[in-house]
Amino acid sequence: MLKKIFQRFKKRQGCVVVAGHDLQLIERDFVILDKNAHFPLHLYQVVHDSAAQKMKTHSINDGVTAVYLNLVNANHLKCLVRYISSHGHTIELCVFQPSFSSSPNIQALSLEEIEHNWQATGLSAVSVAQAVIKPMLKQQRGTIIFLGAPSNHSTQYDVLSQSMFAGVRALSQSLAREFQPKGIHVAYCMVEKWEGHNQHFTSSLKQVCQHIYQQPDSAWSQELSLS
Repeated sequence: MLKKIFQRFKKRQGCVVVAGHDLQLIERDFVILDKNAHFPLHLYQVVHDSAAQKMKTHSINDGVTAVYLNLVNANHLKCLVRYISSHGHTIELCVFQPSFSSSPNIQALSLEEIEHNWQATGLSAVSVAQAVIKPMLKQQRGTIIFLGAPSNHSTQYDVLSQSMFAGVRALSQSLAREFQPKGIHVAYCMVEKWEGHNQHFTSSLKQVCQHIYQQPDSAWSQELSLS
């Protein structure tokens, strides 16, 4: 009984949730410092697995927890939020990384492949946002960063990918208008090219996310570019 009371009033540690795909180097380079206490925030590396039947977790080290779940499944995300809370963490920062894979020939894609791409990018962005905003509203603070492609018509991405990135950008803008007055910073970060296997790239991405997370309320950015 006393243990439960102690845990309830014990100061919770902040954490970062990075949710998406192709996250090989994230645990190595994604060390975000708490903007007030300047100690590393615990990292939850949440990898999308469309075939997952339930959420699976394992500890990589004291500062990193790997999670495998279906980002489209609302029950999986509810389990994630409960798991984070039960381990004494509060979500200070959430970074959503959509699928940056692009088909050289969109006409060759089946309806199932198109549906899978939409779920991995647009629908999962909505699901993740819904899951993390609720606890952020309770603590009246938090930062959400959506990664995506530039708004210009880059030849790097097919028409389907461009339209989905445009949807994620519109979602980010809509959430910013609604929730920034309530203490939640929402930003869209345009990535010229995703290079999840490149350590220099992931280090640069971490620096951009740290910069967005540390911005004072009076200087919140809604869009940045990483090239």
